[in-house]
Amino acid sequence: MATKLAPTAQDALDELPDDTLHAAMARAFAEIEAATKDATNPHFRSKYADLSSVIEAIKPALVNNGLFVTQRCAPSDGGVTVDTYVHHKGGNDMFLGSLFVPANKQDAQGFGSALTYCKRYALQTAFVVPTEDDDGNAASRSAARPTTGEAPPNKRVKLDGPYTCPTQLMTAAREFVRTLNGIGDLGEFIAWKQTKDVKEFVNQLIRDMPDWWHGGPSVPTDFVPLEILVSQKKRDLEALEEVNAK
Repeated sequence: MATKLAPTAQDALDELPDDTLHAAMARAFAEIEAATKDATNPHFRSKYADLSSVIEAIKPALVNNGLFVTQRCAPSDGGVTVDTYVHHKGGNDMFLGSLFVPANKQDAQGFGSALTYCKRYALQTAFVVPTEDDDGNAASRSAARPTTGEAPPNKRVKLDGPYTCPTQLMTAAREFVRTLNGIGDLGEFIAWKQTKDVKEFVNQLIRDMPDWWHGGPSVPTDFVPLEILVSQKKRDLEALEEVNAK
C-alpha cells in the first residue's frame, strides 16, 4: 500500500478558495516570505532607507493576489496616528491596526517626518517585512559608513555618568530595547520606568547621545528612536489592559 505523504504548507494554500481576502493574504505572505530569501532581490537586501522601498518590496505580492493597501491619518495630539487597511478585489476589507508616532518637533517638518516613520513601520509590521538586525549589523554599518576625512581623536571619549564611554551607552541602549520588548503588562512597564537604573540611563542617553533617544543624523536610517519605542509600547499595553478589563 502506498504511503500517504503529509500535506505541505503549499498544499494547504492550494486548497484555499481563490475569491476570498484571507486566501489572497495567505498567498501574498507566502510570496513575500519567498522574496525575503532571494539573495537577488534588491529590496530585501537593502536597509529600507525610505517608505518607497517598503512599498516596492510588498507591492508585487499584493498586486499578484488582487490586494491593495490604504493608510489613513487619524487626529492625534503631539504626533501622528496611521490606520492601515488591506482591501481585496472581491470587495472585502481588513483592518491591520493603528500606529502612533510622536513628532519630535511641533512643526510641519516634525509632523511630516513622524508621518513617514508611521506609514513605513505600520506596513513593515502588517506584512512582516524583515529589517536588518539592530545589534550585530549596526556595528558593521558604522564601520563601513563614509567619514568626513577628519582624523580620529587620540583618546577615547570618557563620559560623565554610569556609562563612561559611548560603546557602553550603546550597549545599554540595546539591552534597554530588549527589556522593553519583553514587558507584558502596564504595571510592569510603569514600575520598570521608575527604577533608578532606567532613569539614570535615559537621562545620560538624552544628554550624551540624544539622537538615539529623539532620532537624528548620527543613527542608521532604519533606526527607530527609543522615545518612539517607549511611547508605542505604553500605548500597546494600555490598549491590552482595556481589552482585558472588558
